[in-house]
Amino acid sequence: MTQKTPSIFKKSSGLAILTVISRVLGLVRESVTAAFLGTGALADAFAVAFTIPNVVRRLFADGVISSAFIPRFKGLLAENKRGEAAEFLSALFTLASLVSFVFVTLAFVFSGGITAVLAPTLEENAAAEAALLAKIMFPYVFFISLAALTQSVLNSSGIFRPSGASPIVFNIVFITLAFLLAPLTENPARALAAGVFAGGFLQLVIQLPFMAKTLFRFTFTNLKKAFANPNIAKSGKMILATLFGTGAYQINILLTTNFASKAGVGVVSSLRFSARIEELILGIFVVSLSTVILPELVENAKSQNNTALEKNLSSALNFVAFVSIPAVLFTIFNSDEMVKLLFGFGKFDGTSVSLTSDALRFRIAGLFFIAISRIMISLFYALENTVVPIVAGLTSIVVNFAAAYFLVGSLAGGGIALASAIAAFSCAAILFGSYFFFLKGNLKLGKVFVYFFKISIISAISVLPLFFLKNHIYAFFDTVFKTGKISEMCSFSVTAVVFMMIFAGISAGLKDETIETIKGIFRK
Repeated sequence: MTQKTPSIFKKSSGLAILTVISRVLGLVRESVTAAFLGTGALADAFAVAFTIPNVVRRLFADGVISSAFIPRFKGLLAENKRGEAAEFLSALFTLASLVSFVFVTLAFVFSGGITAVLAPTLEENAAAEAALLAKIMFPYVFFISLAALTQSVLNSSGIFRPSGASPIVFNIVFITLAFLLAPLTENPARALAAGVFAGGFLQLVIQLPFMAKTLFRFTFTNLKKAFANPNIAKSGKMILATLFGTGAYQINILLTTNFASKAGVGVVSSLRFSARIEELILGIFVVSLSTVILPELVENAKSQNNTALEKNLSSALNFVAFVSIPAVLFTIFNSDEMVKLLFGFGKFDGTSVSLTSDALRFRIAGLFFIAISRIMISLFYALENTVVPIVAGLTSIVVNFAAAYFLVGSLAGGGIALASAIAAFSCAAILFGSYFFFLKGNLKLGKVFVYFFKISIISAISVLPLFFLKNHIYAFFDTVFKTGKISEMCSFSVTAVVFMMIFAGISAGLKDETIETIKGIFRK
């Protein structure tokens, strides 16, 4: 990497700031949910109901629409075919509206059957409540699908701020309505469901003013014309790649929800809370970077600038390793304290903390593999290669299902979380293997893995002092503050700062190229 800060980091750093705010508010949102519901039967009902629209949103809105649309749309713009790009946009808008509307309608009608398949062992009252909550939240899929389409146009045009601002709006609306409506409803879960509905609607609304800057307009078009659009047909393979590539993680959540519901009361919701912590790191760093890098890689591929493509790919892989590997080790060592600090309110008692921290320790082990997979999948999308992401995604789904089946009996929720980590590893292995052995990629395999190993060693060295210091840090703040939460917050913050200072100090001493890049961003 040269001394000059790569453009992908300058662009993703701005998006990451908004994403930090969003993810912090997301944690507040989950803390509010935990305080109102805990990890009892009602919490499981809400978790099951929210799983459906949330997974569909990530599969189709964040996944299919963005990943299948951007390479084709960006390619047309690169070829100066703006009129064709506009027709493609209107065709996709028409089809996305139709598909999401039909899905929402069918899901609304059959909500009881869907929740029963996902969680057949929910007690009768909880099952009925899950079906009702799902009906309230299903329209969210329609709103967010159209929001994702407008967001993809903005990203293709180099406008990334709405991508970070949109979830902020959702979280604020969710939190606000939870406190306003909970006292007025029969149970607090319905107030939370109303927050999902309203938040999704506003996520669409705030995107629209930014569209004026792109000068693109999209309208409903004739269905026959929309289906006949040649760029829709060309995007078909990319849609499959997205469903089983990026979307494999979400499909795995759906498949293992059934196992989780059979593992005991509270397991479904505890897995959801542990996933939120994992997604905090993924969202701030990896999703922000992959959102920005996809248009960059498409541009490199279209111009056949292999040098720039390899450089961007190498920089991105190094960066996600630099962030995710230390995050994994720190989280494993501090999972109990992290869960208690973030969610230990109201009905979220000691049992809830134990269930969630057990799941978190196993789940977080897959974070690094998910992170590098997101970057590698962006590369294959840019190259319009659909076979490899499909194979990798399908393999991870099979591995996840088999591992969960065998591990849930002995480890309960922890087994399901561990299965997701094993599946993430299998996906990453296939993506890397395919790139080097079938596509004959020019990225030097040895150099990449040496860097991964180096960051792992630095992270392990950085976490070692915490074995001796953590208990002393917590004991000190317990004597200073009478309020438990303030003591927990100060103790955890100091522990995290100590870890980060050691990690950053060693990295800087070794003149790590990624930390030099980060310094360059701040100098700007």
